[in-house]
Amino acid sequence: MGTSKTAAARINSAHRKAQALELRQSGMTYAAIGGELGISNAQAYRLVSAALREIREQAREEAEQLRDLEAARLDQLQHALWDKALGGDLRAIDRLLRISERRAKLLGLDAPARIAPTNPDGQGPWEPDTGGMTDEDRARRIAELLQTVKN
Repeated sequence: MGTSKTAAARINSAHRKAQALELRQSGMTYAAIGGELGISNAQAYRLVSAALREIREQAREEAEQLRDLEAARLDQLQHALWDKALGGDLRAIDRLLRISERRAKLLGLDAPARIAPTNPDGQGPWEPDTGGMTDEDRARRIAELLQTVKN
């Protein structure tokens, strides 16, 4: 039994993405990848971007599955301690609170803590070391650097 044209096209597309990503990982530019695969620079970029997008999506899905598994484990632990805690067992209550804290961290339920940056001794607000440069000095230096890059 043969494969459909659509399935063959999908397989070919996946293979091309994998090739493009492997070449990019080896340090090749998009122009070099395009030359190697006989495609345009833009198509090489699109292939690499698509491959990276698929990797990120797969990692996101795997992380979600792992979070679900950990949440289920915490549910089991909570269930095992629930009756003891309701009966007044202080150790069980303590453990349930720790389980709840862990669940909140795992699921991102707590608001993030705000941390104000301070100087190295922790006494005053952090201020960047400008090295004595004014804004005008920095702008002039950036313009010089950009000029050297263009040349």
